Amino acid sequence: MSSDPLLQPYRLKHLTLRNRIIVTSHEPAYPEDGMPKARYRAYTVERAKGGVALTMTAGSAAVSKDSPPVFNNLLAYKD
Repeated sequence: MSSDPLLQPYRLKHLTLRNRIIVTSHEPAYPEDGMPKARYRAYTVERAKGGVALTMTAGSAAVSKDSPPVFNNLLAYKD
């Protein structure tokens, strides 16, 4: 195990992360018709393969039809 604290496991309540590398919430503008499909999923999967222990998605999402997205956001009001 590395002596670098960044690469050591971290316990977050009931979840143990393999390291302390995280990707904060942001919107890559990859949704298709407002939904996270293949490209969005591949983007997140590649980050995990690269060693990221925790990733957050959807830095910005439209939560109502009355609030249209300003760019290619997730549409959180859709199923």
